[in-house]
Amino acid sequence: MLKLISATPSPFARKVRVALMEKDITFDLITVNPWNANERVHPHNPLGKIPVLITDHGTPIYESSYILDWLEVHFPEPALISKDKEKALEAKYFQVVSDGICEAFVLLFIERLRAVNKRSHSWEHRQFEKIDRGMSALEAMTPKSGFCVGGIFTLADIAVVSTVEYLALRFEEYEFNEKCPKLLQFVDEHKNRPSFKNTRPQPQKLNKDVV
Repeated sequence: MLKLISATPSPFARKVRVALMEKDITFDLITVNPWNANERVHPHNPLGKIPVLITDHGTPIYESSYILDWLEVHFPEPALISKDKEKALEAKYFQVVSDGICEAFVLLFIERLRAVNKRSHSWEHRQFEKIDRGMSALEAMTPKSGFCVGGIFTLADIAVVSTVEYLALRFEEYEFNEKCPKLLQFVDEHKNRPSFKNTRPQPQKLNKDVV
């Protein structure tokens, strides 16, 4: 049986969990807090990051976009990416923008764990600008209803919902209603899909010593 090392708030791990559920793949979920020193993620991933998918043969596969590609090769049905190459590229573009937003937010979130007088406000501003521009791009790209690419459920839809619900959990100050009403409407339409409903992000406590 496949094993997935995951963390409850992680949008990157959530994308993989959703894909596994959509493909009806049985897997063993191992939930960790990768920020805690006693969590031994690095024996499976030298970068110490989640998610990590461990195959039936014990081989670890990491980095969410690569795991999703691996799943498409080894479990092609139902497909989560179009067989049309241009539409496949379009879906992956959604994924690139979404991942960039989440990566920028993680950097901002960790910086804000520092004492105020030790923060780099220029660094915070830089990450906020990445998030804001990325969300503006998603707002322009994402339809109000239906699916993002080709009229079918794909990795693009998974990426958008995972990103928006992650920020809604962790970044309450962001002006979602004003800046991205179309994204909120899209997520509202899809949030009760079983694979999304069963993987909603939950916060974990971080050890501030990591800062």
